[in-house]
Amino acid sequence: MKILVFSDSHGNTSRMISAIADHLPAVDLIIHLGDGVRDIEYVQSIYPDIPVVSLKGNGESYSREKCILDLEGIRIMCIHGHTYGVKEDITRAAMCAVTDECDLLLYGHTHRAHDTLFTSQDSRQVRLFNPGSVGKGYPPTYGVLYISKNKSFLTSHAYL
Repeated sequence: MKILVFSDSHGNTSRMISAIADHLPAVDLIIHLGDGVRDIEYVQSIYPDIPVVSLKGNGESYSREKCILDLEGIRIMCIHGHTYGVKEDITRAAMCAVTDECDLLLYGHTHRAHDTLFTSQDSRQVRLFNPGSVGKGYPPTYGVLYISKNKSFLTSHAYL
């Protein structure tokens, strides 16, 4: 399963459209982590056959704030991150993902691409992945997530 992960598009739909076109026909899901709910709605109108999960960001008042997905046995917590204070410290969001027994935390808000492994004090681990900003990133970035049927996954960043 191939998933494109976008965040913080801030009105820049052309970059998402270009990224999706680069990965076709092998895009199974798009996740947008906020600050661009209307942007992803527009993109979805162009690619109506690709399922979309969309969250609200700090600049938005509609859509959901958090979701947990179970894809091929991988539990994924998706947030924008502003309500967890991810710009200052990722620990609160990471511990929430650990408590919810997630394997992967996808978050945005910082406009910086990030990928690391978090280990809690009781040795539970969760991968933390921020795709960066497709709208205001320098350079603009997005994430590519591969999930295999054997309950493993691979994260990577792509640059536009």
